Amino acid sequence: MPTTRDPSNLYGIVDWTEEVNEVPNQYGWVKSQGIFNMSPTTQTSVLFDRNEKDITLLPAQKRGSRHDTVGKDRSVSTFAIPLSFFKHSEFITPEDIQSHRMPGTPDSPETLANVRQNKFEDGRVAVDQTQEYMMIQALKGITTTPDGGELVNMFTLFGISQPTMNFALGTATTEVYNKVSELKRNVQKNIRTGSVIQGIDVICSESFFDQLVTHPNVKEAYLNWSSNSRYRDEFSDYFSWGISDVFVYNGVRFITYPATFNLPGGTTEDAIEDGFAQVVPRARGLFRGYYGPNDKLTGANQPGREIFAFEYRDTRDENHEIEFETAPLMFATKPQVLYKLSAS
Repeated sequence: MPTTRDPSNLYGIVDWTEEVNEVPNQYGWVKSQGIFNMSPTTQTSVLFDRNEKDITLLPAQKRGSRHDTVGKDRSVSTFAIPLSFFKHSEFITPEDIQSHRMPGTPDSPETLANVRQNKFEDGRVAVDQTQEYMMIQALKGITTTPDGGELVNMFTLFGISQPTMNFALGTATTEVYNKVSELKRNVQKNIRTGSVIQGIDVICSESFFDQLVTHPNVKEAYLNWSSNSRYRDEFSDYFSWGISDVFVYNGVRFITYPATFNLPGGTTEDAIEDGFAQVVPRARGLFRGYYGPNDKLTGANQPGREIFAFEYRDTRDENHEIEFETAPLMFATKPQVLYKLSAS
C-alpha cells in the first residue's frame, strides 16, 4: 500500500487504502426481463389500431335452408401516443480538475479523462434508471415520466376501469390459495391475446409479501419453498437486479422489488406502493416499447436508440459538455389484466 502524509499530523505518515464508494442502488429487473419488446421508431409518436372481435358459436341449420347466419364486423379503433423526450448535460470545467486530488489515490492530480469517464457513467445511470422507472409505471397501466407528466393512461384510453383484488391477508381465515386461483382465472379470461399465458408474476411491496408468506394458510408452503433448491436458483438469478424475495405459490410467482427512485423534485417514490402488489402476466404482445430519434438535424426521421450521447468542447477550451438524449415510450396493450392487489 502507498503511504501519504497524515492529515492530522503533518510530520506523520499513514498507509493509503482503497476508497469507500457510496453509490445509490441501481435497479434494472424490469429491463433485464425483456418484458417490453423495445423497437426503434423514426417518429415522435406512434399510431396503432385496436382490433376487437368476438367469436360466436354457429347455430345448426336445416340442410337446404336459405336463411344462413351472418357474421359481425370487427370493431377497429385508432389511438396515438406521444413519445417522451429527455435531454441531460454534464459539464466539466477547469474547477473540476485544477488543484483537486484524484479520489482513491494518495497524491495523483485529477485528470480530464477521469472526470469525463465519471460524467459518462453518471449520465448513463440516470438514463437507465429513468427508463426503468417508466417501465414500472407502464406495468401499472399508466405511463408517466419522473416529473409527474402523464404520457398515456391505458385505462382511460380504452374506456375501462383498473381491475383490483383484495387478498384480505389481514384475515387469518382467508383461503389465499383460492384467491390466487381466482386471480389466474380472471387473467386468463380477460387477456384476449389469442395465445396462451406463459406465466404470471406479482411484484409486491415488502409489506404485502411479508403478510402473504406469514399468513397462517401460506406459511408452511413458504417454508417448504424457501428450503428447496429451486428457490436458491430463482433467488440467485434475480438478486443482482434488486429482487429481495421470491415465492412461487399456486403457479404464480410473487417477488419483492424494493426499488426507490429519486424524483426531480427532490422526493422519492417506491416502485410498488406500500401494502399493494402489481400483477404482470407473461404473454406475447402484452407490453410494447419504442425508442425515438434524437433532436439533432442528422437524427431527423432516423431510427431511435436507447440512448444518444454527444460531446462538445468549448472553442475557448473553458468547458467540456457531455449531452445525453433519450426518447422512450412504454405502454401496456391489455390493461384489463393489470390487477392491482391490496393486502387488506
